[in-house]
Amino acid sequence: QAANGEVAPEDWPAILSDASAALAAARTASGKFMQTNADGTITTGTFALNRPGRMRFDYDDPTPILIVSDGTTVAMQDSELETVDRIPIGSTPLGLILSTELNVDEDIEVLSILQNEDRIGIRVSDASGELEGTLTMVFGKEAYDLLGWLAVDGNLQTTVVDLVDVETNARVDPRLFRLNEDDDEEDER
Repeated sequence: QAANGEVAPEDWPAILSDASAALAAARTASGKFMQTNADGTITTGTFALNRPGRMRFDYDDPTPILIVSDGTTVAMQDSELETVDRIPIGSTPLGLILSTELNVDEDIEVLSILQNEDRIGIRVSDASGELEGTLTMVFGKEAYDLLGWLAVDGNLQTTVVDLVDVETNARVDPRLFRLNEDDDEEDER
């Protein structure tokens, strides 16, 4: 077994089951993120997630973007342009990250697994073909904590997200996963 490089396919099931278990065990997570964009620019912000499906990425200034997923749709709010775009969660890489298990038979096609001394990268694509490109989830080798991911879109543009100061299974305010504008539309029942 080489310490670095591709993992042989016969060793995938054990790794996938450990990674799935770790994802499922981290019901909530919050912390900071650093995103390296295809053009080399870096944006930072805070994130929170609550599986299954709920997530919030709040970019620091000057990036006026807030991304919120309520489990069904992902809303991208641009406070400068005052726009909100909503897309089904299945058509974004986040759907793959937010699923509680890497259900390789149904949702995800595993393309390769790479490892070095302290990290494991699981490169997947959407088995349904709805989502173009690939997603590589990066886990720590010991505890399979999710360290970040690398998304390559249909135009081969790569975005890298590194998670930092992550706290798992602490209480996350459910209001984080609603856009403020939703509050106007529906009164609290």
